[in-house]
Amino acid sequence: MPEMPMKKLSGIFKKTLVVLLSIIAVLTMATVTWVDRTPYIELDFYQKMTSELKDVRQDFPKWTGGDTLLIGWSQVNLTPYGLVPLAGYGNRKPKEMTAVHDSIFVNTVIFSNGTMKAALVTADLLIIHPEITNLLEEKLKTIDWQLSQVFLTATHSHSSMGGWAPGLVGNLIAGTYDQKYVQHIVDKMILSIQIAEATLNFGAMGYSELIVPSLVRNRLVGAEGLVDPSLKILGLKSGGQEGLHLVFSAHATCLGGTNHEMSRDYPGILVDELINQTNLTYAAYSAGAVASMGPNSNDLRQFEGSNYLGHELSAQIALLQQFGLPYQNDLKLRSLRFPLFLRDPMVKISQHLALRPWIFNWAFGEYAAEISLLQLNDVLMIGLPCDFSGELAMELYEYAASKQLHLILTSFNGGYIGYVPKDKWYDLPKYETRSMSWYGFDNGAYFLEMIKMLIDEAHND
Repeated sequence: MPEMPMKKLSGIFKKTLVVLLSIIAVLTMATVTWVDRTPYIELDFYQKMTSELKDVRQDFPKWTGGDTLLIGWSQVNLTPYGLVPLAGYGNRKPKEMTAVHDSIFVNTVIFSNGTMKAALVTADLLIIHPEITNLLEEKLKTIDWQLSQVFLTATHSHSSMGGWAPGLVGNLIAGTYDQKYVQHIVDKMILSIQIAEATLNFGAMGYSELIVPSLVRNRLVGAEGLVDPSLKILGLKSGGQEGLHLVFSAHATCLGGTNHEMSRDYPGILVDELINQTNLTYAAYSAGAVASMGPNSNDLRQFEGSNYLGHELSAQIALLQQFGLPYQNDLKLRSLRFPLFLRDPMVKISQHLALRPWIFNWAFGEYAAEISLLQLNDVLMIGLPCDFSGELAMELYEYAASKQLHLILTSFNGGYIGYVPKDKWYDLPKYETRSMSWYGFDNGAYFLEMIKMLIDEAHND
């Protein structure tokens, strides 16, 4: 067999190389794009959002008052049967739990003034995923409730049950998806609302706040950044019983990725101690503005760290209880949910390059995002579908106070759009800002503008 001339071999190699380079170029163009740095005010989604906010202003629920404040609450065990995947750390391998260290729950408080009712629901989960929200919306209709009446939150424990998120990203963060886990969570939420509604009794509510800077740290930039040290406290009375709903900004990450036992992390220690060591019959916790905020557990790791932080927070609250909270036994009440419009999502792979939106949608799924609002007299709760920055929250607390409102910001309201950090940190090569800030270099300023408009509306009405 005659040998192929070297000149001919060289020509074939060059053609093959050209074809391969062409394929690589096409694939690169199809998958990679420049990070969009167009100011949000110039983009179509902002025009849609401002139009939506105008509609919200026009249709903003009017205060509904009544002669009597009724409050009811419930705690329903959410712990699944058998060994399930744990959600919270991409590097936790395997995802499956080995045991239950402490049970997880759904906690619900229902407020009613005889004219309107609303439910504050928090679950011991990493987030409330849209798959859960969508099914819950359907199931609520069977018990004469609407999603707009339910303010959803989560404790953000990174050692709670997973399996509720389909797609590549869902499997990475929460383990193998199974619809039965979604059904299980929704069933418990429905039950919790039903029990809380059945226990409605003459009640009162109050608000207080503790500043505990020693128990939270800026995990993104350390001393260069701010911390949100505010422990928000809703005091509750129902009949002859007392309860508290707490909101704090530190991530529930005392338990790291090497932990394989199901646990509520420090929020579980906090609420259990309050119930066991005080006169409270109900205590629940929601994650606040947790982006960039980490727990300061005195350098203690795993369960020693969660025990320390939960105990320290509990001790602070117990001291406050000795002085008492100011209570009101009448209630003006309103709640709503409305769409949140955003720029196209992208995952950055460098400061200037990102994967195209279609790759994000394929890996994560396409879900609607919403903002939720619950106003109880001068307490304004705003729920966001993200890890919202504690640094941004500080500015908003101050703004709300100037309008005579107590602002409580919570994350994980039934949707999820990643992290919303302070804009000055957007280009840092860190996990929060590089891999999880999916919706723009000026998303922080965008959220500040929207939330301030909501505060204005709540104040002016």
